[in-house]
Amino acid sequence: MFSKDFVPTKPFPDFKWKWACLQCTEGINDPVILLGVLFRMKKLEGRGLKYSSQEFADELVELSNDISDSIGVDLARRTGERNIIRNSGQYWKAVGLIPDDSRGIIRLTDFGRRVAEHDISQTEFSAITIQTFKLPNSHIQTPAECINWESHSLIIYPLRIILSVIMELKKRGQGYLTTTELTKIIIPLSGCHAQIDDYVNFLLWYRADEITIADWPNCCEGANDFRIAREYLLFLENYGYLEKADGVTRDAEQYHLNALIESEIAEILSTPITDASLQMILDQIRTSEVASEVERKRVQNSRISRPNQAKFRHDVLAACQRCIITNVTMPEVLEAAHIKPFKYNGEDTIANGFAMRTDIHTLFDAGHLRISETGVVELSTRARMDYGATIPPKIVLPDFTNRDFIRWRWENYNGM
Repeated sequence: MFSKDFVPTKPFPDFKWKWACLQCTEGINDPVILLGVLFRMKKLEGRGLKYSSQEFADELVELSNDISDSIGVDLARRTGERNIIRNSGQYWKAVGLIPDDSRGIIRLTDFGRRVAEHDISQTEFSAITIQTFKLPNSHIQTPAECINWESHSLIIYPLRIILSVIMELKKRGQGYLTTTELTKIIIPLSGCHAQIDDYVNFLLWYRADEITIADWPNCCEGANDFRIAREYLLFLENYGYLEKADGVTRDAEQYHLNALIESEIAEILSTPITDASLQMILDQIRTSEVASEVERKRVQNSRISRPNQAKFRHDVLAACQRCIITNVTMPEVLEAAHIKPFKYNGEDTIANGFAMRTDIHTLFDAGHLRISETGVVELSTRARMDYGATIPPKIVLPDFTNRDFIRWRWENYNGM
């Protein structure tokens, strides 16, 4: 354990935490963009098409239109030869969704394909990423950079470090982290083989003005290094592990642990670091049911926290009268499900709602049950095991249901 007067040094001059590309675009880490682009890649994969093709450009324009009222990232201008994958492909490569070198041809990894086919849920994807994302990372770093890390015996799991530190800080009544603290304290210490207690101690001393870090190394010297480091916090926020409390500036934004799923986060972090195969890690997550609990709790909380949920439920149940999937009519077990999610500017109207039995609603919101514009019903691999014999392959959609909202969800959304 380091003493209070310890001053870290860089293990090598260019030591930093990279997330994706040097020109980061914060909105790309939102699941609807990161996975929405992936879903569109899957539609075109196997046809020999390039990321510079008109077909891929058309898909990006459609996605850009779909998110214009919520996320607001303009993907329409990131097409052709200067397409989003050429300039920002590391976002997908870093988490193993597309291969490092496909010569510009649209191609997914086996992992990416399973996510795109909804065999791996969004929550499972994020849990796997937390457990496995490490630096050095050959997907986003040059061979020379990786050699630098390895020659100093440095292997870091940044997402695990961040969550572990915030969990320990929470025990001391200060369970948050700012981007400034990440860049000025966490990252410099990580280059010195710091332990979790070291990170926590120096953060507490820093907050209490018991130390100065004026002589500490700057690990964010590049123009975009600060923003790139912030991507780690944004990833954890976007997938529901952290909650952001806005500060006066971005530097002062506090990222708090999502207390709702604290026990599940602890379980993810308690899993030993391993180089096991993806399938073994996925099997472990599914056996522990940690992803299922995260999905269940987040889905339930989202229903309670919506401001107009009571009126929305009243209107949708009055219009639908029965579960769209099971035909159950008992109001005691029926809920109103948003088709286009509330988070992405989905409206509280009957055109954007389905009446669903409670468990069906959970499957729908978690991405394990999907409904197409034509009423085709698809189940995830996990849901099919328990519901495959009872869920109809196709349903009749109400006339008042907005088909474009259904298309939006089908094309862009993979659950919470």
